Amino acid sequence: MRLVVNEPGLFVGTRGGMITVQKKGERVLEVPVAKVDAVVVLTRGASFSSALMRLLSKHNVPLVFYSSHGLPLLVCRGLTAGSVMLRKKQYEAQGKVVGLKLAKLFAAGKMFNQSSLLYSMARNREVSDPPLAKLLHEAVRSVRSVLRRLEELCCEDGADKVREEILRLEAEAARVYWDGVRQALLKVVDFPGRRKRFEDPSDPVNVSLNYLYRVLAGECYLNVEICGLDPYAGFLHTDSPRRPALVMDLMEEFRQQVVDRVVFRLAFERKLSDVLEGRWLKRDARMILYRAFAERLNTSVTFSERSLPISEHMLLQTRRVAEHIMGRFEYVPFTL
Repeated sequence: MRLVVNEPGLFVGTRGGMITVQKKGERVLEVPVAKVDAVVVLTRGASFSSALMRLLSKHNVPLVFYSSHGLPLLVCRGLTAGSVMLRKKQYEAQGKVVGLKLAKLFAAGKMFNQSSLLYSMARNREVSDPPLAKLLHEAVRSVRSVLRRLEELCCEDGADKVREEILRLEAEAARVYWDGVRQALLKVVDFPGRRKRFEDPSDPVNVSLNYLYRVLAGECYLNVEICGLDPYAGFLHTDSPRRPALVMDLMEEFRQQVVDRVVFRLAFERKLSDVLEGRWLKRDARMILYRAFAERLNTSVTFSERSLPISEHMLLQTRRVAEHIMGRFEYVPFTL
């Protein structure tokens, strides 16, 4: 389970191996540390004891702080041994075929999951809205056509040229995907099409997506740290001191299955109609979104012949990236 701290004034401490939460001096929650996977902080004004920090580090339970916009700010966890050889291999792989294959597979996983989500939407509307179902089925075929072209792409043509073509195909598939989503959401919520954070969107769907994408980035960042990889040395996304490129890479195949499904479901249930104050999410809305996100992470799905919570698959995928870099495993993107 995740302990989510979302209210100012709370004090989180420990007593007898238990994590305790107090509000105005009164204990409101007590939970064994063995049952907690992470402590997530979504608010200002909460405080944490040094004894708690020791207990969490001893049990390797991360304490993760997020901004009010979902941006992961700080991850506190116990020290772990690093892998110098793994990181050296990671840097070497960036311009070689082994790294370009990873870039191609990250994009392929994303496209497959985009087509899968569109297909699910289409099937659900074949009776209630046949014209929309037909439009969505056409979008599925278009995305899968782009995916086939990606799969045929040769990784021997030079790093810059290959990466540029992957990104071009990814953008082409994304345009089709988001147009299909816009058509599907048309009758339930105002969604003008995909708008990223720097485009300053004012509709609830884009603001919710941007918030949970940042939360997803925090999850992937933690997994990268656990596995001993450099979060800033990516394969699909270019290196930048302001953006952890490998984290962005690993997010791609989980965006649709973790974030998009959650936000679209809430939109179809008409639960996003009153979540904004201006262009920002209300405090209660952030908690609703995070709770739905956490429930999705805890959902067990079957991938690679293993039925596990999605959060476990995310960690395993990161480990498989490391194994791929070391030449011990052929990476397969996460798809449902």
